[in-house]
Amino acid sequence: MVFFWKKRDNIQKMLEGYFEQCDLCFQLFETALASYVEGGLGDVFSAAVEKTHKAESAADDLRREIELTLYGKALLPESRGDLLGLVESFDRLPNIVETILFTIKCQAVQIPPVLLPDYKRLADINLQAYYLLRKAVEALLDNPKATLHATKEVDDKESESDRVERELISRIFQSDTDVGTKMLLKELVLLIGSVSDRAETTADRIGIIAIKRQI
Repeated sequence: MVFFWKKRDNIQKMLEGYFEQCDLCFQLFETALASYVEGGLGDVFSAAVEKTHKAESAADDLRREIELTLYGKALLPESRGDLLGLVESFDRLPNIVETILFTIKCQAVQIPPVLLPDYKRLADINLQAYYLLRKAVEALLDNPKATLHATKEVDDKESESDRVERELISRIFQSDTDVGTKMLLKELVLLIGSVSDRAETTADRIGIIAIKRQI
């Protein structure tokens, strides 16, 4: 990786470690969702939720370490602000997936079997949005001129998620479940969809940073 903010090996390694920890959080989130779909609210799911929580906490620790280093004026003020903004925006993502899992667990959400494929599709789209954002991050750090295509892919995936969210919410409210359950199911849809929303917001920030780096 060629670090385009005047080379600072320590900060580069810290960023790499942070993004890898976020990747782990999403991998564990995906595993937790799979265990929920296959076995429901059981011990396997609970254990997967706890692993995701620990991964998210570790990502938080790394973020704080990066922020302290950057506040120590290791870089020029403008570059420092760009990195702080990127990390702070990106850091919402592990928090969102942790919240999704805690919502399912704490509220004992029972997704009707007929809707499970739709939820799985929505989750897959939002996971794709995250990994496309990771591509955009790598593009920003390696070659800012390559970020336009990467950020456009994130935007496209967010639009796809919006369409699926609307369709799924319509199906929820057309179902025979009670109103309280419908509201819980809708909340879960919106939470899952917020992954791609945040990915798009962060991709927009990446695009701005890339333009500034080229001026």
